[in-house]
Amino acid sequence: MQPETSFRASNPLLLIVVATLAFMQFGCGRRNSEINSEALHSKGLDPIQLIDANFQQEVIDSDIPVLVDMWAPWCQPCIAMKPTIRELAFDLSGQVKVAEFNIDENLFIKQKYNIDKYPTLLVFVDGVEVQRIIGLQSKADLLAALRDHTLFIGTGKP
Repeated sequence: MQPETSFRASNPLLLIVVATLAFMQFGCGRRNSEINSEALHSKGLDPIQLIDANFQQEVIDSDIPVLVDMWAPWCQPCIAMKPTIRELAFDLSGQVKVAEFNIDENLFIKQKYNIDKYPTLLVFVDGVEVQRIIGLQSKADLLAALRDHTLFIGTGKP
């Protein structure tokens, strides 16, 4: 006689867990985000692409606040946040510089700022890191964080 296992009893629970993880991975409305992202991309207001060589000029020497998205191509939350970063680049053009930094291709800045969690978003004002935001964030959360460092966001002023 074989011992009875609880595998069959756990199958519905396993299915719920897998479905929940799939939903978290792909979410609702992903298609709409991709369409919006493509429309913004076509208008030419993409985030600035940073590398070790232009970080000083684009971030440290910037006259306006800078939001730097530290991302990796293998990081699913990083990829999921791309449409939000593009929307911010479009919406905040002239008020906040929005930039992307691939940490896999640029190890000097990654090490300098001790980036070990992904995504990590850094806010710079006058060349100084003033805030570090870790993990997947909504557009509203990022706007709220940036609002603390600039007078213009949400006021309609350039």
